[in-house]
Amino acid sequence: MTEHVQIPEHLRARYGLNNSQWRQRLATSLVVIAILGLIVFTQYRVANPSIEGELVAFKVVSAKQIDVSWKVQRKQGQEIYCAIRAQDIHKTDVGYAIVRLPPGEKIGQAKYSLTTNGTAVLAEVLGCGATKQLRVPPANFPPGVQIPEQKLPGFTPTP
Repeated sequence: MTEHVQIPEHLRARYGLNNSQWRQRLATSLVVIAILGLIVFTQYRVANPSIEGELVAFKVVSAKQIDVSWKVQRKQGQEIYCAIRAQDIHKTDVGYAIVRLPPGEKIGQAKYSLTTNGTAVLAEVLGCGATKQLRVPPANFPPGVQIPEQKLPGFTPTP
């Protein structure tokens, strides 16, 4: 009496041996939940686009300055902050700033003249966010070396 066909109908119902309907309902429910979750996630991403910064160009002006240009993506009219840095030939920071960008277009370009305490050979946009507390690598200056003061709208982060 191991086959389902030999078990009476009332016992199959009592012990859950009529699994075809249950499995079909479960599969349908999971598909509906997955579709609804995808719709909710998509609507959230449309309403709250990610904030991004991507380096476009940099120009070493002098041993004390490097001009940095980067592309910014954000919510329309949102104020954001971006962390940028310049490094020397030994990959040691010579300039570091958090730049406040006023509310603006959804996609735009930002420029900043970063003050350095040595000749820079590269610049990076470490990241952008909606607050001053960004999740980016901290300044990497040698011990005893001060981070150069920056001009507004940029500022030197406090350790």
